[in-house]
Order: sequence, then structure tokens, then C-alpha cells
Amino acid sequence: MQTLPTDTINFKDMEKGYAPFADALHTLCFDWRIARSEDLKGWFIVHGAEARMCFRLPAMGDSQRGVAVTEQTVISDLWCGVSESLAVIRQKQPGKLIKVRSMQIEGSALYFTVS
Repeated sequence: MQTLPTDTINFKDMEKGYAPFADALHTLCFDWRIARSEDLKGWFIVHGAEARMCFRLPAMGDSQRGVAVTEQTVISDLWCGVSESLAVIRQKQPGKLIKVRSMQIEGSALYFTVS
């Protein structure tokens, strides 16, 4: 599994973070079409602990909420899942800088190393 640093991705601001996140997913050969048939899962590894799943996006089939499934909708949903997960982690560790340092992809599972 290839690991990719995430220094260029801003998970607080979608306007700044979306394009670098999409580029990172492309670099890791993520196939957004997998979201039509499989749940996408976001696993987070915090401070060397065991990976824990922080979000799951249900398989979208051929449409989601009446909207056609596109690469943009899948990547936007993933970006939001990561961003919301980081907010939850920050709440549990107030005062600490919580940032995604790297990410990996294995099928429909995305792994994020957080520190």
C-alpha cells in the first residue's frame, strides 16, 4: 500500500482543500466508481494507536438523493467525512493541533495517519 503525505491538503476549507485532495486520491489510484457498489470507510490512526473507523459512506448505487453519482460527488463526500472526523478528534483532544499527516488507500478503505 502506497503512503502519500498530505501537507498540501487543507481539510478546514473545501475551496482550498478539494483540488489537492482529489490529486492525492488520483495519485493513489483511487477509483471513485467503487462508491457505487461498496461502502467507503475512513480509518484514522491517532498517535500510533490502532486504526479506528471514523466514517462510513454508504454505497450510492446509480444515484444519491436524486443526483447522479460523479467523481466530484464522491470526492466531496470523502472530503467532508475526513473534515468532520477531524473535528470530532479535535473535540476529544482540545488544545492540540490535529492534522492528517498521510493517507493510504486499500480498496474502499482510506487510512489517515493523524497527529
